Amino acid sequence: MQLYTIKNTARFMTGLLSEKETAFDQFLLGEAVIMTGNTYTIDGHINRSFYTEEELSDLKQTALNEGRIFSEDMIRWKSAKSYCYECIKGKKLPLSFKISLCLAPENVERFLAGLDTSFTSGQISSLNVNIKYDGSTLTCTTAVSLTIFTMDKSIEHSWDQMFSRFLSYHGYDYD
Repeated sequence: MQLYTIKNTARFMTGLLSEKETAFDQFLLGEAVIMTGNTYTIDGHINRSFYTEEELSDLKQTALNEGRIFSEDMIRWKSAKSYCYECIKGKKLPLSFKISLCLAPENVERFLAGLDTSFTSGQISSLNVNIKYDGSTLTCTTAVSLTIFTMDKSIEHSWDQMFSRFLSYHGYDYD
């Protein structure tokens, strides 16, 4: 687990919320809690009972056509960021917010393919990043959830390094 304090909040928020920016689009949304004049909570978990089997099949096929794995658990950040933007935008900064994202299944596979490790995607429940704004400071915290117990922290260290490279690649300065 690593904590990153983002130096340029405005630049990062543009990258996170702008429809023109795609850096975070392939992450999955666990939850977003935004405190402004009201508190808005968006649960990114899919309500399967809302969809017909045909609609779920269509969503899976669309994902396949786009070269990704359909998550039957959570929606893509790309699908939710406009709602979050609508909650945050305005003349005043939000009091706070917390956005919990996790790496999409196909990107977990890519992540593992680049490592010399015995871990499998079945042993990784999620690779997370929690984005938190407390009214003055914007931070990102990485976390790993495994389906097995292990003392081996190599996946955590590799995820921390990968996220550091992600931030640097997209020009998000951090401490």
